[in-house]
Amino acid sequence: MKDAQTILDKMSVFFAELVGAEEMPKASGEPAAVKMMEAKLKDGTIVEVSELAIGGIVTIDGAPAPVGEHELEDGSKIVLGDNGVIMEIKPKAEEIEIEVPVVEDMSAKFAAFETSTNEKFAAYEEKFAAYELKLSQANKVIEGLMEISKMLVEAPQASADQSVKSSSSFASQKADPKEAFKKFSESICS
Repeated sequence: MKDAQTILDKMSVFFAELVGAEEMPKASGEPAAVKMMEAKLKDGTIVEVSELAIGGIVTIDGAPAPVGEHELEDGSKIVLGDNGVIMEIKPKAEEIEIEVPVVEDMSAKFAAFETSTNEKFAAYEEKFAAYELKLSQANKVIEGLMEISKMLVEAPQASADQSVKSSSSFASQKADPKEAFKKFSESICS
């Protein structure tokens, strides 16, 4: 029988180490002494706590504390289950400071951007007007060239001018492109 008692004591020590308990009751029937510490709830109620950890027991005047969440004086909270057993410990909710960034006044930057943009658009409008003028002049030159081309194509087929005394007919003469261009440039410049 003594061997069974020794084995039981060794198993108690083994399980105590496994669970992490400081001291478990011995198989011989001696209860282990549990030292209770006092804590104060936010409402001022004094409670006894076997261990302020999950699995600890909370009592009020020797009776298990009621089931639910209880806030301690320091702001932390404990959630109790049946028989006052601590099921959860919630640390004190710390106040979080939210840093609000300084908002820069952007109206001056927007005004400068608007002025810059307006100046750029005005410069583009001036360039566009100059391009329109050049295009108009180019269109006149193209029209004149088309007119000369038309004259060159039609001239050899026309009959000779009767006011000019010539021995040859107009149809037999070849048109001189240099002379036609000279006439054209004189008509544009005037």
